[in-house]
Amino acid sequence: MTLFQRNRGITLVELLVTLAIVAIVATQITPSFSRLLATSDRNSEIGELITLINVARNTAIYEQTTVTLCPIDETNRCNRDWDLPLVAFRDPGRTRTVSDPSQIIRERQTNNIGTIRGATGIHTYFRFNASGLAYGAIGNITWCPNDGDAALAAQIRINMGGRPTLAKDRDGDGIVEDSGGRPVACS
Repeated sequence: MTLFQRNRGITLVELLVTLAIVAIVATQITPSFSRLLATSDRNSEIGELITLINVARNTAIYEQTTVTLCPIDETNRCNRDWDLPLVAFRDPGRTRTVSDPSQIIRERQTNNIGTIRGATGIHTYFRFNASGLAYGAIGNITWCPNDGDAALAAQIRINMGGRPTLAKDRDGDGIVEDSGGRPVACS
């Protein structure tokens, strides 16, 4: 060790400046990260719903039977309350009732990150026949985050062919439009 060698370290001022920079960067990143997580939650939910619809339709085709997709209440009947579990089930008698657990193809439990609403006209269900068509029971399912942010909302439309398609943001305002061209609302 020489006479002029110093101990190397950081000063209190350098430490405070570094902490200030880290704090500024963290406050800028946090909203972006929160939005990324919210978008990921939405994409996961929509993917799960599309899978449920496709499984229902494909089962109807492969098994040459009628399959119903709807929210099921405690009596195992289709219900208009889309906060209930969604169930795809074999329904050859078109009763909209699960009378035996073997009828169930797939079930989607409710969660706490968002809500769904089904628009099925006068029906409480979507139904797929042996050809895969959603004959007489077409409509859409809208997913909204719990905070009601319409910019994160998504809508799945089920056409006469029984195929699900995602609504798009056609006017560039950051909110997808429903089939009538109006922005999807989360209320």
